[in-house]
Amino acid sequence: MTRPTLIHYWQINGDVEWKEHKKTVVGKLKNVNIVSGLVLAVSAVFLSTQPPLSYFLPYTKRVCYILTLLSFAHALGGLMCGLAVANVYQECEQEWIKRVMTCTRFRLCFSLLLISWASVSLTLSILLLMLALVIAAYTSGIWWFQFMVTMELMSWVWLPTFFAWFALRPPS
Repeated sequence: MTRPTLIHYWQINGDVEWKEHKKTVVGKLKNVNIVSGLVLAVSAVFLSTQPPLSYFLPYTKRVCYILTLLSFAHALGGLMCGLAVANVYQECEQEWIKRVMTCTRFRLCFSLLLISWASVSLTLSILLLMLALVIAAYTSGIWWFQFMVTMELMSWVWLPTFFAWFALRPPS
């Protein structure tokens, strides 16, 4: 819901605040949908074309193809879910959401899962596509290319660690 907790959501009073909240949530969903469409297109290209230099990056190997197909499926599913949620959420009134979609703990959790599913699917899609390309790079047999991919992967290991360190609030 674009905040660390739901407290802000429950304290929204008035039409102006609700419209601003909806605009923010729908805007973020639209951004996720745009990126999902791009990942969908990229994975479709990998699925439907032969590599121009198959000895350099053989992404049509069975495992790479299956991972790319899974990436395509997650991007497509995330895009469909994101479009549906954005269209429904854009038209919802605050009282209806509180009365129907978030009236029980189960409905609240399910609603939050639906709102976040486009982002979850997009993340899975990107990770699967990256894994497919990394496997293709390692199966190429070109040592300097494998070395470059290894250096790149090692640099990515630090990103989640630093993100968690900077993003978590210090204890109070």
